[in-house]
Amino acid sequence: MEKNSFSNKAADFLQKTADLVREDFGWLMLFWLLSCSTQVIKWGMMGKTDLVMSMAFTGLLMALFATFITKWIFVPKASKIIRYILVVLLFAAFIIESFVLYQYGALTGVGTINSLFETNPEESAEFLNTFVGVQGGLLAVVIVAVMYCLVKYKPWHKLETDAISQKVIAGIVVVVSSSYAIYMCFAYPGIMFGGDNLTPLTRLMGATSTAWKNHVAYQELQAKLDVDIHLTKNDGHITNIVFILGESTNRNHMHLYGYQMENTPNLDELYKKGEIVFFKDVVSAHSTTVASLSKIFTFCDHESDKPWYDYNNLIDIMNAAGYKTHWLSNQESSGIWGNVAQIYAAHSDVSHYTQIRDSKEDEGRVDGELFPLVDNAIAGIGDSKKNFFVVHLMGAHLAYYNRYPFEFAKFNETSITLPGFNDEQKQVIAQYDNALFYNDYIVSGIIDKFRETNSDTIVIYLPDHGEAVYDEGGVNGHIEENPSRHMIEVPLIMWASEKFKQNHPEKWALIQEAIQNPYMTDDMIHTVLDIADIHTADFDPTKSIISRSFNKLRPRIFDDKDYDREILGAGK
Repeated sequence: MEKNSFSNKAADFLQKTADLVREDFGWLMLFWLLSCSTQVIKWGMMGKTDLVMSMAFTGLLMALFATFITKWIFVPKASKIIRYILVVLLFAAFIIESFVLYQYGALTGVGTINSLFETNPEESAEFLNTFVGVQGGLLAVVIVAVMYCLVKYKPWHKLETDAISQKVIAGIVVVVSSSYAIYMCFAYPGIMFGGDNLTPLTRLMGATSTAWKNHVAYQELQAKLDVDIHLTKNDGHITNIVFILGESTNRNHMHLYGYQMENTPNLDELYKKGEIVFFKDVVSAHSTTVASLSKIFTFCDHESDKPWYDYNNLIDIMNAAGYKTHWLSNQESSGIWGNVAQIYAAHSDVSHYTQIRDSKEDEGRVDGELFPLVDNAIAGIGDSKKNFFVVHLMGAHLAYYNRYPFEFAKFNETSITLPGFNDEQKQVIAQYDNALFYNDYIVSGIIDKFRETNSDTIVIYLPDHGEAVYDEGGVNGHIEENPSRHMIEVPLIMWASEKFKQNHPEKWALIQEAIQNPYMTDDMIHTVLDIADIHTADFDPTKSIISRSFNKLRPRIFDDKDYDREILGAGK
């Protein structure tokens, strides 16, 4: 009896499913296409076949659920109203995401919404007219017409099938869709349980909420920032000062610094020619980007008793000194992790990003896409006699395999011959070494572009922090709490043009003499201003690595730990 009862219930459920699909096939198709088609297309473009199939059937299951709920819970009139409201919302999110997918090859994200907060109505109208235009408007009308016909005329309703066939088809759809949904839960939990990742509508809602929070946080930081600049010295006349800001770069994984893998051939060659100097003992003040940037570009350091935004920052100082400031970035243009850099960018005379992206979104492009931005910035110098550039790289940020093109995949797990690593760890190490191999190409490429200007130029390369890549123990990444030395030991490299060396021989001599000085990057603003011959009341020559007054005994404090005694000395 129990088996028969279960069979009857199953058969009844499948018949109701078949009847619902037959009766409301148009609504089902609308819910399905509007909730998952953009994501299916995106993953198809990326060649992720398993995700395409999984999302298509998971979306079908969601569409069945939405059709069931709106049919059974509400009375007919309310059901119809609810469905129309849901379709309008889904359609609006679908149109927005289709545009973003077509124009940028991405799904709706916080970066997209953030750009709207920074755009006035007139600019929005121009933007829509430029990128959507008449053709986009006509396409939207066609889509609406097709949707209306599907719901209104029900052409499939005339198709006849026997009851058994209907149940079999319904059973196959339910089982296959459910199986794929379960697979998605285990294989891609971030998509299924990410809260706002599943459909264009949830992505739009989540992105809008996060973007608004970021916007409020940014405005609060902007209001607090100290922009009252008083120069005590302004004798600088270097034509180009270029600060390449790297990311997650452990100097112990660079051949230039003695690493066994030959992953810095261009920098090695520049060093052999005597064109660059590299400092041997530099550590970052933090092992996260936001905290590091708040120190590198301001007078805030480990001894400070005020927050970073209560100090003058390097961008505003350079502006006050008559420099044309440029911020060129391949990192996020907004977000909780991008707010500090976003403020510096906003205070620059010129700021450009390779794409609109939020901190939560990893649609990152390789750093080579910065080259056109650098070319345009150099071409746009015009009559400006003093220029300050910050070029912000993605560098070797996780995931490492996303940081370089295929042709720069020089190393693989078989290249890593050191003992003590399993195959998975060797693969990660090889990917990191490839990222630094590509980083070598990027840094040297930027140097080459400024070399071609034949101008008075100095280039400074410094990453925000280091990275642990199974160097000591099973740790990969970077954290602030209980860090290893590899998370904060970073390269500091300087290149100078021949004109710089001719015009400032004493500066170049001081730079060459300082390569053994122990240094922490929370004092970097003092070094940059010392090179530029620009001072404010907060400038301290004892904190400039190239100064003859440099304090070599100054403690380097990281997370309340003395680096030399408690981190390096402990062999961490």
